Amino acid sequence: MVSKPNEATEEENKDVPLAALLKSHPETAFDYLEFRFITAGMSAQMAADRATEKERARITHAFEAVVAAAESVDLRAEYEADREFHLSIYAASHNAVMEHVMRNIFVMLHQDVFYDREKFHGRDGVRELLLRQHKAIYDAIMAREPERARKASENHVLYIRDTLQESLVAEQRAAVAQRRSGRANLVQMNDSEG
Repeated sequence: MVSKPNEATEEENKDVPLAALLKSHPETAFDYLEFRFITAGMSAQMAADRATEKERARITHAFEAVVAAAESVDLRAEYEADREFHLSIYAASHNAVMEHVMRNIFVMLHQDVFYDREKFHGRDGVRELLLRQHKAIYDAIMAREPERARKASENHVLYIRDTLQESLVAEQRAAVAQRRSGRANLVQMNDSEG
């Protein structure tokens, strides 16, 4: 899924905290999303199979907050609802290590280390699609259908990855266009002076 950094970069980054690594090397965001693909899918599958009634109630409460936040324009509320929804699923997986690791990663990612939430959520149809994806995950867990829950969660992460990739490509194209425009203006200025 992701190209690996060269050896010098690996040596430089071996003692760098994950948040700093994600900020300084944007390509590592795709490593995170690959990791998230695995953990999100497995946790949803396990939650569909293992969640107690109390945990199912927590997931329901978290999903209701996701729905309410999607109707608002408060990005912070959307982030918090999204985080709590996914953490409720990690908790219901009954895998303490996975829950602990993901809780700490979500805390670190609170600073938007690899994508600008405003740009991401500002894209046409993103809010509605994310809500449908969360509903698909929720419905599968509530129906106690582990395979469907895993697939819905994996699709959610793949969508985020693909959207992030499209955004990065668009930003690169815009930067190239801006550089070309600057060169064209410079050539025109030189031609008019000569």
